Amino acid sequence: MNESMRLKIKGQPEKPAPVITEVKSMKGFEEYGVTLRVLGVPFGGPNDGRDSDGEAFTSETNIWMKAGDEVPLTYYHGFGPDDPDEWQENPVVIGRAKYTGSDERGHWFDAKFDESEELAQRIINDPAKARASSGAIGHVVRMNKDNTIAVWPVGELAVFDTNEWRLPANDFAVIEAKAEEGGLAVKADEAETAVTSDVVAEFETITEILPQGEITMSEEIEKQEIVEQVSKDEVKAWITESFKALQEEAPAVKSAPAIVKSVGEPDKKGEFLKYLRGQKAAMQEGSATEGGYIVPDDFLPEIIAKRDELSIARQAGARIVQTSRDVINIPFEDTSMTAFSITAEEAAVSENEPTLGQVTGTVYKFTKLVKVSEELLEDEDANLLSFLADAFGRAWAGTENYYVVSGSGSGQPQGVLFGGTAGLTLDSATTIGAAEIPELYYKLPAAYAQGNVGWAMKNATLGRIMGLSGDNFQFMQTPAGSVGPTLLGKPVYLSDSMGAVTAGLKSLVVGNWSYYALIERRGLSVKRLSELYAGNGQVGFLATVRMGGAVLQAEAFQYATQA
Repeated sequence: MNESMRLKIKGQPEKPAPVITEVKSMKGFEEYGVTLRVLGVPFGGPNDGRDSDGEAFTSETNIWMKAGDEVPLTYYHGFGPDDPDEWQENPVVIGRAKYTGSDERGHWFDAKFDESEELAQRIINDPAKARASSGAIGHVVRMNKDNTIAVWPVGELAVFDTNEWRLPANDFAVIEAKAEEGGLAVKADEAETAVTSDVVAEFETITEILPQGEITMSEEIEKQEIVEQVSKDEVKAWITESFKALQEEAPAVKSAPAIVKSVGEPDKKGEFLKYLRGQKAAMQEGSATEGGYIVPDDFLPEIIAKRDELSIARQAGARIVQTSRDVINIPFEDTSMTAFSITAEEAAVSENEPTLGQVTGTVYKFTKLVKVSEELLEDEDANLLSFLADAFGRAWAGTENYYVVSGSGSGQPQGVLFGGTAGLTLDSATTIGAAEIPELYYKLPAAYAQGNVGWAMKNATLGRIMGLSGDNFQFMQTPAGSVGPTLLGKPVYLSDSMGAVTAGLKSLVVGNWSYYALIERRGLSVKRLSELYAGNGQVGFLATVRMGGAVLQAEAFQYATQA
């Protein structure tokens, strides 16, 4: 990447830009057509207040711009529109952006688009799903000690339609439609011909959107009296002034959900709960375009806490791999170098290289539907938050445990019983011998015997082992049953996804869980299905997780099969 610029996108190619021989020249700002409003430098971020780089813009960030300053508008900073690893041969300038100022959300730009450009049309046709990113002059960027950005001299503004790999560093960098000039006059003209119920509806819309007190009317005047007593000209003037105030105070309100103005940090948990109950909520940090809502950070830990209490992979220290793609290749060392050789003077040296391989991990979509009665949702004391946390958490944990242990790896994540090594066939189909426990354990190569080593088995299997007896010279302590939650000093993780002590089943596995990759595409998201189950007096909540899993080294897991 060209070191003279710093970009705010996720997963850009780390390679030098090609030499550019010709770039389309820019027109003047007013020579372009469609205008959209762009939050190019958003404050905070969706990841605990930070972006995907762990950084954040704040109201103190100096972007070296004043109102009216203009910068080029590009498509995706000159990266290719169809290949995540390629730059455009010539960066496509799709318009020009003018800085308009800042509010509590960040720094805003008016972006005018070149309608003759095909890539510009992608944004114009569906701005709600597009995102923005700013490019700064890299060598003068300055960071604070807390990883907030102190200086970010904006040199260009980029916009792009998002997909699996074309992502912003900060999902708050949204693009919003903006009313064209003359839009207010159209509203007033409409009001002149529809002054009755439409005027009342207009009044209700404005008063709902604006914070209380920004537009007030005498409490003594009822809505019907407004219709009867106020002249058409007065109504027209009042609506025009109201919309002017609306644009000045909340310019993005015509195309985006309302923003709750409050002192201090927004109550994300409260807004999420309002969303679940079907109340109006400010969802600027949610995924409202598809009717969904990304679970806010201060709600998600409650779900994770329940899941981690049950999830074997997370308890055991599996490698958590975050990805923005649906398939990820994880390299591993296939064959290690041999030991150094003693070499005589002027003798040939020993030559030996390690060989590498790779594990391909596929991300799969998992869903869970919970239906809740309308009465429960209406009851403020029903503790809906804990109910959903428990239901989703347990279902999520059960899903992880099943596939981490027993997944075949064909059309589903790979589990340790399929990706590991068949270390031992037990002597009996229905029992486990005391001597077979250390026999399986020591099948584990010494290189994997340190670190996050642990067992997995059914609870009933652990009970059988705890019932084994012997004298003080055997591996098992006496009296019988004193094994507890560890076996040979290693923790035991319980899962009903393991095989029973039954002929042909894999009842025990021991391994180093650092060599299992649990792949996460994104966190938990929830959609509220209000209409689908209305006939039964219910509301559905559809939870979605995208994840995968794979064993990184087969010899790191040794399992035993009943005879």
